[in-house]
Formats: sequence, C-alpha cells, structure tokens
Amino acid sequence: MAGDEESGNQAGSTQAYSRWQSDLDSVSVNTEGQAPRVAGGEGSWQTGVKGIVIKILIIILIFMFGLVIGYVIRREVHKKISSSGGISQDYDEKIAGQLLQEVSVEELEDQLRHFSTAPHLAGMQEVGIMAEEITSQWQSWGLNTTVRSYYALLSYPDLTNPNKVFLMSGDSVTETITPDDAQSARDSTVLPYAAYSKSGMATGKLVYVNFGRGEDFHFLESQGVNLTGRIAIARLGQVYVGDKVRHAEMAGAAALLLYPDPAQYQPAGADRGWTLPEDGVFRGDVRITYGDPLTPGYPALEGMFRLSESEADLPGILVQPISIADARKVLGILDGTTAPSDWQGMTQQIDQREDNNRQVRVQVNNKLLNKQIKNVIASISGAVEPDRYVVVGNHRDAWTYGGVEPSTGTACLMELTRTVGLLLKKNWRPRRSIIFASWDGGEFGQIGSTEWVEENIKEMGEKAVAYLNLDGAVIGNYSFYAEASPLLQKVVQDASKTVRDPHGVFSVYNEWVEKFPAGPNAQTPKVDLLGAGSDYAAFVLQAGVPSLDLQYTLDPGFNLSFYPVYHTVYDTFYYVKNFIDPDLSYHRAVTQVLGNTLLRLSDSTLLPFSLGGYAMMIEDFTNAAEASYKNKFKQQGLELQFSKVKLAAEGFALAAAVVEENAGKTDLGNPLEVRRVNDKMMQVDRLFLTPGGVLGKPLYKHLLLSPSKNDCLQLEEGVCQYRGKTFPGLFGAMREVESTGSWANVEKQISIISIAIQSATEFLKK
Repeated sequence: MAGDEESGNQAGSTQAYSRWQSDLDSVSVNTEGQAPRVAGGEGSWQTGVKGIVIKILIIILIFMFGLVIGYVIRREVHKKISSSGGISQDYDEKIAGQLLQEVSVEELEDQLRHFSTAPHLAGMQEVGIMAEEITSQWQSWGLNTTVRSYYALLSYPDLTNPNKVFLMSGDSVTETITPDDAQSARDSTVLPYAAYSKSGMATGKLVYVNFGRGEDFHFLESQGVNLTGRIAIARLGQVYVGDKVRHAEMAGAAALLLYPDPAQYQPAGADRGWTLPEDGVFRGDVRITYGDPLTPGYPALEGMFRLSESEADLPGILVQPISIADARKVLGILDGTTAPSDWQGMTQQIDQREDNNRQVRVQVNNKLLNKQIKNVIASISGAVEPDRYVVVGNHRDAWTYGGVEPSTGTACLMELTRTVGLLLKKNWRPRRSIIFASWDGGEFGQIGSTEWVEENIKEMGEKAVAYLNLDGAVIGNYSFYAEASPLLQKVVQDASKTVRDPHGVFSVYNEWVEKFPAGPNAQTPKVDLLGAGSDYAAFVLQAGVPSLDLQYTLDPGFNLSFYPVYHTVYDTFYYVKNFIDPDLSYHRAVTQVLGNTLLRLSDSTLLPFSLGGYAMMIEDFTNAAEASYKNKFKQQGLELQFSKVKLAAEGFALAAAVVEENAGKTDLGNPLEVRRVNDKMMQVDRLFLTPGGVLGKPLYKHLLLSPSKNDCLQLEEGVCQYRGKTFPGLFGAMREVESTGSWANVEKQISIISIAIQSATEFLKK
C-alpha cells in the first residue's frame, strides 16, 4: 500500500532515533600502528602529549560532525512526519480549507455529464466500462485501487417478450398496454419493470389499495373487500415498494400494479419540466431485503454455496409498474365502493360492482440471471493509525441514465477523490486510512456494498471508524439534509458550519437550521436516523459501523417521497442542469461538507463522536414506547418489566456523560490512552448487534437502528418513516399482537432491549 514505508517511521518515530544512534556507533579511531620516532627529535605528531591532544581534537570533531549529521537527519524525518502524520497529528483547519478551495464546479459538471450520458444498469457492459474508467482515474490521482467482483442473482425484463397489461371484457382483450417510456425507437434503456417480480400471468377483478400500506389493507379487510385472486393497484410513494408487494401478497392478491399519482408526481404550482410526464414509468427492486438473494449473510463469490431460486426470499406475486397515462385507462374500470376522501386521487372508487364483467390481465416475463458485478475500491494508508478505516462510498449503477440518482453522488465522490489526491501530492496523509468505494448493483438491493461488507465483516467490525454514503446527493435545492447514526450527528453539523450556503451569505449550517430545525425554537438542525434504503445498510445493520448519508433535498411541502422522475428515463443530466442545480453549486456544497466530515473523522486525534446523541436516542425510544404502550403494558402485567428499560436508559446516559467528560481530559500525547478512548466509542454501535437479528430477520441485527418488521415505524405528514421512532423489535412485536393476540414476543423484546442497554452501560464504565 502506498506510504507504508513512511508510516513505519511515523508510528513512534523509532527509526529516526535508531538511525541517529547508528551514526554515533559507527565512529571508530584506529590508535594502532603508530609511526616510529625520529632519532634525536621530538617525535611524530602522533606521539607524546601533542599527539594525544590532536587525537582528542579529531575525536571531538568527528563526534560533532556526527551530531550535526544526526540532527539534520532527525530534523528531516520529523519534518516529513509533521507534513503527513505523526502521533500528534490532528484535524487541521488549514488542510480542510485547502480541500474546500479545490472543489471545482467545472470538474463536478464534467463528471456528472460523463456518468449520466448513457444507461448503465448493473450487470451490463456500460457499468463495467465505468469501473475501468474510475479505476484509471483513481490510480492517476495517487490512490491504491483494485476491483473486487461478485456474482449475484439479478432480474431483467425480456426485451423480446415485454411485460404487458391487458384490459378485458369478459374473456376478450379490449386493449393491450405495453409499459414503455423510451424516448426513441429503442434508446437502450431497460424496459420498465419490477425487479425480482414473479413471472407468469394472472387475470382478475381490479381493487384499488391506495398506497399499499399495512393500514390500507386493514381498512379494506374491515370493509369486507376480498383481494384473493384479484389484481391490486397501488399508487407509488409513502412506503417502500417492497412493503406494498408484501402486503398485497399477504392479502391474497395475484398481481400488483404500481403507478405514480399526479397528486404527488405532478404537484400543483411546480415547474412542469420538473414534474413527471404522463408516460414516465418507474423501475425498481421490489424485495423486502437487501444483498444477493442467493447468499444471504455471506459474500457472493465464485464457488460459494447458493440457495436455489425457490428458497430465496423473493416476491410470490406478479408486479408491474405503469405510467400515469396507462393508469388512467386501468383505473377507469372501477365503479364500485366509494373510496375515503384521503384515498381519492386519480380514482374515487375502490372496486368493481358485481355486474361489471371487466377484468385486468397482467403478464410478466422477467428473467433471473447470475451476473458479475464489480466494486472499485481505493485506499490511502493512514500515517498514524493505518489499521483504522474511514470508508466513503456511492453506487454508480442506475436503472436508466441516473442523472440525479446515483450520478449526482458519483460526481461528488469523484470530485472528493480528486481533491484528496491533490492533498496527497502536497505530502499530506490522513492519520487514519481512507477507503473510497464505487459500488455496483446498488439498485438491486445494495448488492455490491453488502457483499463487500459480508466478505470483510470481521475487519469492518474491528477497524471501521465510520461509513459515509452518497446516493442521490442533489435531489433538490431546498436545503442541506443528513441522516446519520447518533455518533455522527454532531460531526456532520460541525462540518456544515465550514461551508458557505450555495446561494446565501451564511453557512450551510445556518440554512439547515432554518429549514429543518431539530425542534420548536431549536438552534441546531435535525439529523434523522438512517433507514435501510441505501449502501449504508450492511455497514450499520450487520457490522455496526456508524454511518452517514447526506444530500441537498427538495421542499417537503410537495409531500413527495422522492423527486418526480425517480427511476425513469427522464432522470437525466438535462434534468439536473435545468431544474435542480444549473451551476452545480449544490454539488460543490455537498462535496465540501462530505470532505470536511471525512477529514474530521480521518485526522482528529480523538474521534469526534457524540455519545450524548446516542443516549438521547435511547431516551427518546424509551419515552415513545412508554407513551404508546404504557396502558397496554399495565394491562398485561409488563409495567414492572418495562421499568427496567427505563432504568437501563438512565444508566446508559450517565455512563455516556462520564465517558465524554473523561475523553476531554485525555492525554493526546499518549497514543495508548488515545486508542483506548477511541476504541471504546467505536464499539458503541457494535454493542447493540444481536446475532439472530431483530424479530428473526438475520440481516437486520441492530436492535436500535433496524427497520421494523412491519412496514414503517411512524407516519409523518402521511409519509412512512423507516427511521427509528422507538425500538423496532418492540414496535414489530406490538404490531403482531394486533393479528395474533400473543404477547410472548413483546415480553421477549423488552428483556432483550433492557439487557442490551445494561451490557452497553457496563462496557462504557470499564
């Protein structure tokens, strides 16, 4: 690894001193073989008192010369150490300022244009070519770069036999719909489809299920609407599409159609160029898990054991997305029960009258193929702590052109690596090692990042300080926004203070506080907890690595889960330049905040973690659970047991406060003491990993940050929040009570939570 030779000198500077000492040890004077005296004279200068004096002077001169040489060598070694590391190396505002100044909107625009010029779906040739280009660029910028391949099960539509939706009268087809939003005869974009949908054909009556949330299906059940064998149709948004599919399958539906409702995707008052055209069609993965379907929990390398496709956790019904225009035709056959007012959008009915003989037929011809995916991994060896890693990543594959998602993130990642490369040329090196990653297969359920974490799970668990993620880095221009593990919330807030608001006079931080305050009258911005929808998932949920995802986001007043052209052919470079970030200034701000965050984590002597933020999260979870379930716990005799969770939360808060107070007193010149403090804070997230997973979901091991087993944890302004609002296992167990009547899992979750917090508290006290 580049720089290993230097790091050997810098970790304690032992070689510098031993070299100096060896110069002294090599000095020797030969006092034998003296010339004979000249008869009758005073003798040679080598003899007598004069000779002794001369010899002493020579020895002194040689000794002084050795001291000078040793001083010069020592000074040069220490100069080299101070420029690239050293035990005392700390976050340097001058270095951070240099990085901020180097970020270029011209470079960002070039990268964005390049990576969004052509479709680049995972498993296809184009995304492999990109891997080669990224490898070449990173190597040219001084990064040690390799490519790591995996072999995963991917899902594609059949180009020769496209998926179709048929409108029928009785058994006769009245209209055939072939979902397609290609902008030319065939512009090489993949046909619209739902990845991993079951293939086959299903025919039945149509039922409108609103957003396909759990509560939507409960409402239909309460109204006596039977979905068995029916074709369900749901509008996109509010909950993850995988949950819509799971709910429809559990309700007995034979197929599910997905469409974008104009109420969300063509909001009133918005620029029409920014909204979704009538023919735009969504593409996406509709599984409810992540990683390669055939190797859950271990890497998809060649020769590894694989499940059969029938054993894999894949949807069991047909799924197909359609456009607004096609949805109008399909929904037009509904003429039955009137929908509640908050359900009404493109339709006012839920189902069909008994005498309505119209039907819908769905034909899905998707294929499952094992394909090679390629991660590009670059590294910079740390000067002081090479065995501690800060990882930065973005997935580069896209369903179509990926102008916004993921290419805005790819452009920012590439610009960050370029600017870091410039610092390397100035003899800077990070205190801790930095790993840059361009993930493949991200759109298919974070496959590239997940397989890499699973291959390196022990190393990540022991050595990874943090993971910083970019996905759609600029999906809007309303405000900066971040999601993070509690340990990283303060560091990204501090980093945002160093970057100027792109179109203002104050900092990104100031705008962030104004647009997304942490609470009423709060003076700090809100940092939401992470969900599981991007490449941080495996880092957080399997390895317990504190993670961060940041972006410029859109106005929440639009009540959109995503930007309107998400995962359609309209997600292009043109769209970004004309409707989101014309001068790339928001890209620059994201890159600068990310870069400053990276330097704080890689260079700070003491890790800039916030244990107080972690304690606050546990307290909030506990309070939320008590507010929601107190009466029910009392009725079931669980009040005393839950009180143990409250006591454990209080104990954790006290222990965390003591650790943070003592950390401020750390002797920064003592590397062992610094390492001890940092390692204790690094382990906090790992303390909450449970081997079997939360409620039996083995890939979701984090007791606090896993998504719930039951779609969402809370609705905010009608939009499902996958980020934690209370303990996910407890929430899921309480939801199960509604359907099973059993409290056993609730009691079990309370015990698991209380002992986990107690164990973490004892760890902090040691």
